[in-house]
Amino acid sequence: MTYRMWYAQLDMFDTARRYLALLSSWKVEAPNRDRLFVSDFYFVNPSLLHLTHMTVDVRRSFTTLRIPKPDETFIQYPSPPILYTKMGGIQAQALHNLIGKGLVDLELVDKDQYQLSEDGRRLAADLGDRLVLDGEERILDFLVTDYVTIGRGKGGLREMTGLRRIGT
Repeated sequence: MTYRMWYAQLDMFDTARRYLALLSSWKVEAPNRDRLFVSDFYFVNPSLLHLTHMTVDVRRSFTTLRIPKPDETFIQYPSPPILYTKMGGIQAQALHNLIGKGLVDLELVDKDQYQLSEDGRRLAADLGDRLVLDGEERILDFLVTDYVTIGRGKGGLREMTGLRRIGT
């Protein structure tokens, strides 16, 4: 029997699910593409949040989650910039599919903002507790309430996370 490792980071369908979870939970103005991609990156790789710069209040909130550090996990992570770049195509394809299916508000997409359309909100509601997996609730809440406050302004998010893709 042959076994294959499955990596949620490289699965387009799981990425689309994470986008639905993030966008249906977003509490402030609609995120731009960069912030959505970075939030998704940390949603699927929460241990790597230990390697980012945060304000004291955000770090305090993060610490209460008790997320293990990367060297304390079963998975051996590559450097965050390498993994972020590797995820780029999958993230773009998943977002493109959500837009193409009409699950994202098209008027906002032209302004580089991403928010679920009425159909997207309905799908997220229909998925119910299957949208956010066991153990993801706390990191999702942290990302959409506390982490969204870091790195406001052009280049700020990249400076705080060290994540950058060529051409973005």
